[in-house]
This record gives sequence, C-alpha cells and structure tokens, in this order.
Amino acid sequence: MKPSYTMSLVIGAVTGVVIALALFTFVAASGAVRTLMTELDGADVVPTFAPSASATWIMVILAGLAGGALIATVTRTASRVIDPGTPSAPGAIIVSLGAVIGATIAMVVYPLGITVLGSITEGNAVIGVADFVVLTAVAGLIAGAGVAWFSYILARPSAPAEDPELLAR
Repeated sequence: MKPSYTMSLVIGAVTGVVIALALFTFVAASGAVRTLMTELDGADVVPTFAPSASATWIMVILAGLAGGALIATVTRTASRVIDPGTPSAPGAIIVSLGAVIGATIAMVVYPLGITVLGSITEGNAVIGVADFVVLTAVAGLIAGAGVAWFSYILARPSAPAEDPELLAR
C-alpha cells in the first residue's frame, strides 16, 4: 500500500485538536488554573484566565511533550500495522522527535496567541477563556499535523518506483 502523507497530515491535525482540548480540560479541571476572574469589556463580562506567564509556559511545554509523544507513538504503531514489512526509523527516535516537535510548536503558538488575543501584564498571561480554548485548538491543530506528518514520513519512507525501461537494458 502506498503511503498517504496528506492523509497523515489531516488525521494528525484532527487528533491534535482533540488531544489539545482534552489536555486543556484535564489541566483546568485538576485545579492547575486557579486564576479564573472576570473583566469588564464595555457592557460585557468576560471570564478570563490570569495565571503567571512562567507557569503557563511550563504547562504548555509539558502538554506539548505529552501530546507530541502520544501522536508520534500512535502514528508509528498505525504505520507498522498497515505495512509491517517496510523499513522504519526506530520507535524511540520517532517518539522523541514527536515530543520535541509538539513542544516546540506549542511554545511558539501560545506566546504569540496570548500576545495577540490577550496580554501579559505584571508577569501574568491574561486571556479570555473562550480565546484560550480557540488558541488551544489552533496549537493542537498545527502541532498534531506537524507531528503526525513527520512521524509518518519516518515510519513509512517512500520507496522509489521501478523504471521498466531502465531495467530492460
């Protein structure tokens, strides 16, 4: 079966969104984000998070590591089930690179998103809850797509097609 790198990109993006939102829900429900407050935006009351920026970056890095490793593991496992006979990079390398890629992409997307959608004031990352959920989904989409695509390329590298004219001589 011929590898479908585009399909891995799409499946990785969807999986990344699901994992990112699940990790966000777990972190928020476990009490890690204790700084839920409200701000007045004209006549509207907007619920906002205002955790310390350093704690936010640490949570983002850890969630990116965990999510990237999980997506890379599932991608490699699926590629081994689809075509067990093809050569592949070792699982430890694929999972390690997936974790690093996931954390790196998350660490790039989150500070940029918090700067655009919220603000960093007095050492706190202040952002609306709805904006934070959207930011989490976008970060998961980008990181999941990148990790799954890269992991799939390493797990199922493309093989050159045989050229019948070249072999006939």
